Amino acid sequence: MFIQTKTTGDDATLKFLPGRQVLPHGTLEIRNRAEAGRSPLAAKLFEIRGVAALSFDADSITITRNAGDWRHLKPALLGIIMEHFMSGAPVVLEPPRKPPPQEDTEAGTLAAKIEDALRLVIDPELGFNIIDLGLVYDVVVEDGGTATIVMTTTTRGCPATNYLKDGAREAAWAVEGIEFVDVKLTYEPPWEPDMMSAAAKDHLGIAD
Repeated sequence: MFIQTKTTGDDATLKFLPGRQVLPHGTLEIRNRAEAGRSPLAAKLFEIRGVAALSFDADSITITRNAGDWRHLKPALLGIIMEHFMSGAPVVLEPPRKPPPQEDTEAGTLAAKIEDALRLVIDPELGFNIIDLGLVYDVVVEDGGTATIVMTTTTRGCPATNYLKDGAREAAWAVEGIEFVDVKLTYEPPWEPDMMSAAAKDHLGIAD
């Protein structure tokens, strides 16, 4: 694999062309490390000291530095880009797709009641419920009243992880007809602010 580089007229910005598709359509600007969670490639690039921002488009990766010299930065950046594309990993992780609602059965009704109950579980850091924050990826109820909740936290190692899991379990157990609750924690895909509802974003002062 051969990766070309191209100057942009701005010494702080350099374009990398891996010779293959980067994004299927559009562009994606990642302005800092905090916004890199949805992209495994961006997360790795931000580990290089001096990387300040980057953007992806159809066939290129544009990187802006705020420190260091390209002579020293380029080898590390080229290595990360090559390793990523050789691995076959996606450039951007797709947000979780909301599963189709369960059919209008007793189990489906119970799942809807659990989702309502989970709105009483408040993330202590963000001060809003875990449903509207997008922390609950799936709720499924099987015959016999066994409920499975798949959820995440805003960050790995979140100090409120056990609090939120216990809260979700207790809220689901409080729903009449539920006999057993299994709360599964996942970080795939990682949570990001775009997963929040309009109500949650409004509460936190985040513009769409």
